[in-house]
Amino acid sequence: MGIKGQIPWNKGKHTEAPKTAFRKGCIPWNKGKKLPPLSEKHKRKMSETLKGHPGWNKGISHSEEVKRKISKAMKGKKNTLGKHLTKEHRRKMSEAGKGSKCHFWKGGIASVNQTIRNSVEIRLWREAVFARDAWTCQKCRARCGNGKAVYLNAHHIKSFAKYPELRTSIENGITLCKTCHNKTKGGN
Repeated sequence: MGIKGQIPWNKGKHTEAPKTAFRKGCIPWNKGKKLPPLSEKHKRKMSETLKGHPGWNKGISHSEEVKRKISKAMKGKKNTLGKHLTKEHRRKMSEAGKGSKCHFWKGGIASVNQTIRNSVEIRLWREAVFARDAWTCQKCRARCGNGKAVYLNAHHIKSFAKYPELRTSIENGITLCKTCHNKTKGGN
């Protein structure tokens, strides 16, 4: 019945082999058990071992040759970390990933309305309206700060659908909080 050395599993009962494996340490001894607390001596030893190693590569000093190579490689390169991109650069990036150039392209199934609302022009319009109104609701004067979060919306004064020529006009926008914006629904 089976190959020599194979562990037999008969009628769901464990044979002596798994029990032996457990005793030998093949199966973790602490599986399902709460570990005892660490002693103060052990905690101190762990702390001393980890001092000066806050990350996987922190504390590792480079040789002077490596430092020169890194310096040479970085010469003339601009550090853009934390910098804001210009509006023109954002427009170019947007154009580079539109339509069939985008990896999400599915043959033009998005509606015209969805395409317009997700365009960079509308995002820039929204930011400009917020900046002009100092990130404050123009009806109830609510704004973020002092531990209070306010969700703001850029609202089209004249309807987005009825006045397509005014969609990106900053004068046609007003900053409203979510509550005030919900009160304007259907009243354009």
